Amino acid sequence: MLSRTPPPRIGYVIEESVLDRTLGGPEVLKEQLRHVLDCVERFNHLTVQVMPSAQHTHAGLNGPMQLMSTAEGRTLLVAEGQGGGRLLSKPDQVGDMFDLFGILRAQALNPWKSVETIETKVRQL
Repeated sequence: MLSRTPPPRIGYVIEESVLDRTLGGPEVLKEQLRHVLDCVERFNHLTVQVMPSAQHTHAGLNGPMQLMSTAEGRTLLVAEGQGGGRLLSKPDQVGDMFDLFGILRAQALNPWKSVETIETKVRQL
């Protein structure tokens, strides 16, 4: 997906606590974080932002979501939760979630500070 032509614009907001979760051990997490940093460096169309753990409330607390636009200009949303996800395609619902994602991005660290945070986590492992 990241190396597609033309490349899609991709933006992630990741909870900082995920960057500390050592499933598989510290070395596995270290390699995963290095991979994220490598992707951010190589792909200009990829943005990764970290939501600090100290930010107790934010616009993403209702769970993960995937927002996307098709080549035809349709906007879609997959809202995820335990037990599965649901696809939303009604313009008013999807538009509200795009607005919510904008708020979420504003509440997270900027992309440069996010990279610094991930680099710090790598050094600590």
